[in-house]
Amino acid sequence: MSFRELRSFTETMKALGYPRLISMENFRTPNFELVADCLYWLVHRYNPGIEIPDEISTESDRVKFLQSVAQIMLTKARMKLNIKKLYAADGNAVKELLKVAILLHKATTKANEVEDDASEVIDFNNTLKGFNPKEIKQNSSEIIKAGAALYDALGLEPELREQRTRAVSGHVDTDFVERSIKEAIGQVEDTVRSLESNLEDLERNEATLDSKIEKKKQELERQEKRLSTLQSVRPAYMDEYERLQIELNVLYQKYLDKFRNLEFLENELEAYYQAEQEKMEIQDRRLKRMQKRLKEEEMRILRGELEVDEDNIASDGDLEDLSDEDAGDDDDDDDDDDDGGRGRGNRGRGRGGGGGGGG
Repeated sequence: MSFRELRSFTETMKALGYPRLISMENFRTPNFELVADCLYWLVHRYNPGIEIPDEISTESDRVKFLQSVAQIMLTKARMKLNIKKLYAADGNAVKELLKVAILLHKATTKANEVEDDASEVIDFNNTLKGFNPKEIKQNSSEIIKAGAALYDALGLEPELREQRTRAVSGHVDTDFVERSIKEAIGQVEDTVRSLESNLEDLERNEATLDSKIEKKKQELERQEKRLSTLQSVRPAYMDEYERLQIELNVLYQKYLDKFRNLEFLENELEAYYQAEQEKMEIQDRRLKRMQKRLKEEEMRILRGELEVDEDNIASDGDLEDLSDEDAGDDDDDDDDDDDGGRGRGNRGRGRGGGGGGGG
C-alpha cells in the first residue's frame, strides 16, 4: 500500500458520500469490519437491489461474503477482485477497494457531465454545418452490424452466464489444475521433441542435397572443359572433307548446267516435232479435200452430167502424181519420226546412264 493510494481511496469515498469517516490509520492493522462495510456500501451503491449476506463473524462467513461480492462485481461490472487481499484487510485491500470506488466515481462524474450538457442550449445551425450524408449512411450501416452482433452475443448470454457463474463460484481443484498443467507441459515437450527431430532430419537432408549439388557442379565444370577442348581441336579428316565439299559443289554446278541445257534442247525438239505434225495434218486435210472433189467429178462424168476434158484428165494425173509425191513425203516424214524416236530413246538411255553414273 502506498500513501497516494490510501489518500485517493479516502477522498473518493468522501466524494461518493460514504457516511463514515475513513482515516489513513485505519488500515495500518487488519480491519476486516471496515473492509466489509466499505464493500457492502459500494456494492449497494452500484446496484441497490442486490442481496448480500452480511454475516462476518466466522471465517467461513467472511469467505462466503467475499466470494459473493467478487462474483457480483465480476458478473455485473466485469471487474475481477482479489479475495485473498480483501481477506487480509490491510493496506493491500485498499487497492481492491479503490477499483470499485473509482468505477463508481467515474460513473457519477459522467452522469453529472451528461446532465450539464443536456441543460445547455443546442445551436442547430452549427450542428447542420458539419452534416455529411455519406458519413451518416456509413455510420448507420455500422450501427446495424453492431446491433446484429450484439443481438447474437445476447442470445448466448444465458449459457455463458451459467458457465461464468459456475467457474467463479465453483471450488477450484488444485490437483486437477496441476495435473492439467502437467499434461499440457508434457504435450508441449512432445511437440518440441518432434519438431527437433524433424529439424534434424531436415538438416541431414540439406547436407545430402548440398553434397549432391556440389558433385553436379564439379561434373558440369568437367563437361564444360571437355566441350571447350573438343571445340578447340580440329578433326583429322576435316581437310579432306572441305576439299571434297568444294569438288562436290563444282560437280553439282556442272550437273545443273548440263541438266538445264538438256531440258532446253528437249523442249526445242518437242516444239519442232509438234510443228511438223501440224504441217502433216494440214497437208492430209488438203489431200482429202482434193480427193473428195475428184471423186465427185468422176461420179458426175459417169452420170453424164459433165463432159470428159483432157485437160482435166491431165490435171487429174498431175493430182495423182502430187498425191503420190505427198505419200512419198509422208513416208519420209514417218522415217524421220522413227529416227527421232530412236534418237530420243538413245538420249533417254544416255540420261539414264548419266543418272546411274551420278548415283
